[in-house]
Amino acid sequence: MDLDLAQVRAFVVAADQQHFSRAADTLFLTQQALSKRIKRLEESLGTQLFQRTNRAVELTEDGRRFVSHARELIRVADAAVAALGDQPLRLDLIDFRLAPAFILRKMAERDPRLVVERSTKQGLDNATEPLLNGDLDVAFGYVGGVRPLPDALDHRVVRLEPLLALLPPEHPLADRPEVRIEDLADEGLWLPSGKGPTEWRAYIRQLCVGLGLRVDDSGNSYDLRHTLEQARYGKPRVTLVGADMDLPRDLNLVVLPFKPLPLFPWSIVWHKQNKRPALRELLALAGRTSRAEGWCDYDPAVSWLPG
Repeated sequence: MDLDLAQVRAFVVAADQQHFSRAADTLFLTQQALSKRIKRLEESLGTQLFQRTNRAVELTEDGRRFVSHARELIRVADAAVAALGDQPLRLDLIDFRLAPAFILRKMAERDPRLVVERSTKQGLDNATEPLLNGDLDVAFGYVGGVRPLPDALDHRVVRLEPLLALLPPEHPLADRPEVRIEDLADEGLWLPSGKGPTEWRAYIRQLCVGLGLRVDDSGNSYDLRHTLEQARYGKPRVTLVGADMDLPRDLNLVVLPFKPLPLFPWSIVWHKQNKRPALRELLALAGRTSRAEGWCDYDPAVSWLPG
């Protein structure tokens, strides 16, 4: 029989805590996920390991016989991992083309020792559960644009990214020093398809309400390049882009500031119970980099922030 170490670890922690809720918090799991792991272990072993009551859990006789061997399994597994050195932090950037990738590069410039394992889950909504169950250490996103974060997660704003107007040189507004929101009263801001992560769609809704801006979501966009090509060679329209994005130079698009200037709040999000020293170092590095770059400095007289 091949035992699942994640299930064995869940059993050992629950046996130590004698409480499923506390054990789940210790493992960065939901209580439901912890219960499933233990149930699957019991099914694999063909025996019940816990007697469950309303207030606590107690080991059965089989559970008491198994627990010392289970602890030894976990000890050996942890020693094997430790022999390879500390594993990189698992960090989600939403998308490699967006501001979190820029933020990460700036952090690496400040501390070249920074090593992370990157993923792109396409939105904080998709990263929340992995953060809770320990599959992710850190994620970036706009926390005001998703359902309320679970109490187990914490966050810190590290970047207020300016959002800029993007338009072809043939557009009537292209020769202006800036694009005023009222200049778009008739044509609206062009954002084809209206797709994107939950927090992006929520931000756009808040932007429209806050500034009285109309969005034209006509047409389709298969990816960023497709949108930019349509902005350049199709009907002259104004779309927007984050200041931290690398734009293809061959399209010769005009980039102008909006007035007022919308700012997108990027937060770094983590589990409160994640005690890895590497996480504390990354959070400190993010704070130092943000302060040094002035990423959270803004003038409320000329800028717009949600909420």
